[in-house]
Amino acid sequence: MDKYSLQEFVPKRIEFIDKMMVSRLHAISVDKSDKKIARVMEDPFIPSYDTICGVYCIYRKSVLDVLNGSIASFSSYEFETACSSDKLITEENVEDVLDFATVVIIASEDKKYMSHYFIGGNSKKLNSILNVCSGFPTSANNKFFNHTTNRFKEDVSVVENMDYLKNILNEMV
Repeated sequence: MDKYSLQEFVPKRIEFIDKMMVSRLHAISVDKSDKKIARVMEDPFIPSYDTICGVYCIYRKSVLDVLNGSIASFSSYEFETACSSDKLITEENVEDVLDFATVVIIASEDKKYMSHYFIGGNSKKLNSILNVCSGFPTSANNKFFNHTTNRFKEDVSVVENMDYLKNILNEMV
C-alpha cells in the first residue's frame, strides 16, 4: 500500500464495475426482474430495488477458485489452464448454477458510482475487489478512521496479491 497514493483510490463508475464483472470475472449479467433469480432478490440484505444497477452471476469455476483463494491470481498459469476448461453457460441457464454460483448485486444512489453491493456467497477476495473499487473511505467516523483505513489497506493488499490492482487503478479490465 505504501507504494500507492490514497488519491489513486477513487470510486469507480458503474460502467467500469459492469465491464469488470462481465469481462474479467466472466459473470453473466441478469436483469433484476428476471424470475430465475427471484429467490436471491428476496434476501433481506440486498440493496433497495430502486438503486440496483446490476445483477451478476459468477459461475466459472476458475474465477470462483481465484476469488476463494484456491488459485492465487488471475495472471497465473493455473488460472489460464482452469479457465480454458470451464464449461460456459448463457443467461437462459443461469438458474442451473445458482446453487454454487456467487451472485453480486451492485447498487448506486446516484446512478454514477457504486454506493453499495451485495455478495450472495462467500468471497472475501471479491469483497476486497469491490471495496477497492468503492475508493478510499473519506467519510469514515473519526472514532473508527484507523480501523477503516487499516481494513482498506488490507483489501488493497489482497487485490494486489491477486495481480489485479493495476487494472483497477488504471481502469483496465
